[in-house]
Amino acid sequence: SDPNQGIASAEYMAANFADATVGVIYKNDDNYSTGIFNKFKAEWEAEGKTVAAEETFTDGVTDFSAQLNSLKNAGVDVVFLPIYYDAASNILTQADKMGYAPKFFGCDGMDGILSMEGFDTSLAEGLMLLTPFTPYSEDAESKAFTDAYQEAYGELPIQFAADAYDCVYAIYDAFGKAGLDANASMEEICEGLVAQFTGDFVASGITADEMKWNAKGEVEKTPKVCEIQDGKYVEK
Repeated sequence: SDPNQGIASAEYMAANFADATVGVIYKNDDNYSTGIFNKFKAEWEAEGKTVAAEETFTDGVTDFSAQLNSLKNAGVDVVFLPIYYDAASNILTQADKMGYAPKFFGCDGMDGILSMEGFDTSLAEGLMLLTPFTPYSEDAESKAFTDAYQEAYGELPIQFAADAYDCVYAIYDAFGKAGLDANASMEEICEGLVAQFTGDFVASGITADEMKWNAKGEVEKTPKVCEIQDGKYVEK
């Protein structure tokens, strides 16, 4: 589930930014953002560390000067952003204008910042994020998907497109393994798919070699940590 990205982020940062002073900006009226932040903070503290500064915002906010000044004054050199790319683009732009250049680290909601209209993508250089998919992968299946998507829509796919692609094929495979066909009723389809996805069903795709689902129907797969270098995602 989305909150578990907070655990993975804290583990990676503890291993790779052990001496960093870490701060967070999250959206406090959004379950995605608060859920990831809470898991991150708990894991970060379990690692024996503290969050030096916690700043929040609500829907519609576009001025992040107060939050950024708070982090800067606290000496934060790694900023965790469990938010979506639209707000993140404003944060990176405003941080640059005030001469504040920490390391920024986001989650899968950050994927899409390179295609934000009006955003200077050079400001995203060095940005790190968790994502299950990168359109720059040389994996044959991923590359075929990326090429077909680009031909159809004239742009590179982001992880939301790849997730949807895998989802469709996972449902298709589960449908077959449940012994369903076009004559099945809605009730039979629902029961059959629930039994598959909460059972021992395993799928593979472009966002993970192995995807499993828990009893709640939440997918479990290993995220990739990427850094934006020369306008591309580079796996770390």
